[in-house]
Amino acid sequence: MAANLRSGQKAQHMAGRKLENYLTRQFERQIGRASIEREQKYRVGDVDAVRRRLLKQGAKPHASGFERNELFDNNGALRAQGRRLRLRRHGNQPAVLTMKGPRLNGSHKRRMEVETPVDYGAAKHILELLGFRVHETYSKLREEYRLDGCPVCLDHIPECGWFLEIEGPRTRIVDIARRLRLRAADREKLSYRKLIRRADLNNAPRDNVT
Repeated sequence: MAANLRSGQKAQHMAGRKLENYLTRQFERQIGRASIEREQKYRVGDVDAVRRRLLKQGAKPHASGFERNELFDNNGALRAQGRRLRLRRHGNQPAVLTMKGPRLNGSHKRRMEVETPVDYGAAKHILELLGFRVHETYSKLREEYRLDGCPVCLDHIPECGWFLEIEGPRTRIVDIARRLRLRAADREKLSYRKLIRRADLNNAPRDNVT
């Protein structure tokens, strides 16, 4: 009888774990569907001209200043899943903790994104207590605007140049890019991290060949 009781309890525990895993997967799918980020990055040649066009179109300055990004991982577990865990500080704004999912197919960059304002020091300490460590950092100067409900950012990265990012629905991205006179040929497919890595490689000293 005791063996039957233990067997029943084990089966009940396993059923509970299966239900928990199922609900977790459903929650992640729901969050993913509701939190898809869509954005497009463009290279900018004449930043002053683009800034003037932005303001002429009614863009409102939202924030500006130095931005530092720290990417966390736990022995490569997130990278293996195509996920990114980022802690960002931008000017005098509150720090923001962001989880990004794997990139999705489409004409513009799309991926699941969930983020929340946090206290920088506390958030970093919690991540470290959970076993996460900073594995990569990158910085840029960012001017953030709002235009037609969309975040539009002018970014400068030393050795890489100026870029403009538009985040929003596909039709809004296309319309704003057209009004700012940005062309399809100006699109930049690489992430800022990869652009910085490429610039570092190009600027690295090379051995003289004789």
